[in-house]
Amino acid sequence: MTTPARERTSCADRPVRRGGLLARARVAGARLYCRLLMSRPPADWSVPYADGRYGPVAPADDRPLTLLMLGDSLAQSLGARHREETIGARLAHALGEHLDRPVDLRVLARVGATTAGARRQAARASALRPGVAVLIIGGNDVLLPRPLGRSARSFAHLVHGLREEGWQPVVVPCPNPGYGPGFRAPARWLGAHRARRLARLQLRAAERAGAVPAPSSGTEFRDRAHELLGPDGVHPCARGYAEHAERMLPSLLAAARLFDPTEVVPR
Repeated sequence: MTTPARERTSCADRPVRRGGLLARARVAGARLYCRLLMSRPPADWSVPYADGRYGPVAPADDRPLTLLMLGDSLAQSLGARHREETIGARLAHALGEHLDRPVDLRVLARVGATTAGARRQAARASALRPGVAVLIIGGNDVLLPRPLGRSARSFAHLVHGLREEGWQPVVVPCPNPGYGPGFRAPARWLGAHRARRLARLQLRAAERAGAVPAPSSGTEFRDRAHELLGPDGVHPCARGYAEHAERMLPSLLAAARLFDPTEVVPR
């Protein structure tokens, strides 16, 4: 495993110019919105930097498999303290061990991202060698006053675009805010209904595009919140990410077997 050049990265969805009034207003607005939705918002919004190479050393003629993480705070692993605790690092390490080949992890997911933000992340990935792309998105869409049909259409474009670029997508359907005790009651009630609907639409789009579905966080996060969730009662702790990665691994192994590098356009 290579050592990343930095240990933690900002949770901002895009670079913020220091001193910019508009940028600071957006950050302040986002944090105020979190306080309205969550009873115990995170005190620390930083996330470990996990990009790097995982798994065994590759022979000179063996190219590593690229693992791309797209989406929101769950894909970026808010709540993990060290890079080896992040879901991306756990999946990359497990993939490398099972496939007996190195895996290059690139995390473009950002805390607070919506489906539209995930499409911008995918555009940034155009310079990478395609491989397996994990999508965990929708949790913020369902908590914002916006039509779910628009989010679903944007998601379908995202998955189809990844396929056209040569990626094999793995889709984790929209997590259910109703399983997060750290959300205030109105957010849990409204978000749960909208999340179930968006998850169905996402899975339908994934099936049409040839993406591989993976399990989302389920009732175990509600029933074992003291074990699997961090202090905010919304985002997983290290153990929560570990168990979720273990459940997702079979889907990623299936995606890696489906991935055909001969279909990748040379870059």
